[in-house]
Amino acid sequence: MDDLADTVRRLLGEAKSRERGGPRSRLVDAIMVLLLSRPMRSSEIAAILGYQAKYISSYLSYWKARGYVDYENGYWTLTPKGEEYAEAVLERETAEDVDKMAGIAKRILSSLKVKQTVNDKKPGRRRQGSGRSLSFTVARTGKGDNELQERVRRASCILAVYKDDLDEDELEVLSNLLSHYAKWGITYVYLDNLAEEMQADYHWLLRVARRLQSKGIIYIYTDPRLGVRIGLTKHMKETLEACEA
Repeated sequence: MDDLADTVRRLLGEAKSRERGGPRSRLVDAIMVLLLSRPMRSSEIAAILGYQAKYISSYLSYWKARGYVDYENGYWTLTPKGEEYAEAVLERETAEDVDKMAGIAKRILSSLKVKQTVNDKKPGRRRQGSGRSLSFTVARTGKGDNELQERVRRASCILAVYKDDLDEDELEVLSNLLSHYAKWGITYVYLDNLAEEMQADYHWLLRVARRLQSKGIIYIYTDPRLGVRIGLTKHMKETLEACEA
């Protein structure tokens, strides 16, 4: 709940800083994320976010007409569409936090490597690598890496199961989707982001995704605001959880 509150406060701060110069989309994000916690009255939302209740009510009415929120017995709640949107916002904000922490972690590791080189009495020696069986296999060994290693194991297992049933293009796309899962623990990604990561043509990627969809491996969903998203189907997620190498 504390993480959720921090996200709401950050979104609210950005929304207020943009009010005079542009759209209030960040305020929408803040309201949607706030409603993830529980149903709320507009007066409660207004008090938390620092707006007038009348303004928040009219704002929510606008998004109710677009299918993101619902109103019943004096309380505002998220619709399934709203929940999906709010979870995407929360995921995006969390990913940004992780990226910031990753930058700090890399700087720490960089300074550690420099120190190790200085203290190494045999600078000519080379560490033996373990090889690269999959593009997303990462070599981390530490207390907090158990979940990461388990995701990598599951992703590797799935690729081994499907490698003979998919063509080269399909396997490449699935491998990148599983790489995203192994890194972040998330089973979906937006197609434009994936195209950028893979340095691939967007339309080629969409065609391959449709083939994977026809095989029941992924779903394709078009969000009117955020774009095309692909992710593992429910069956595939169950297979992923149960996969044994």
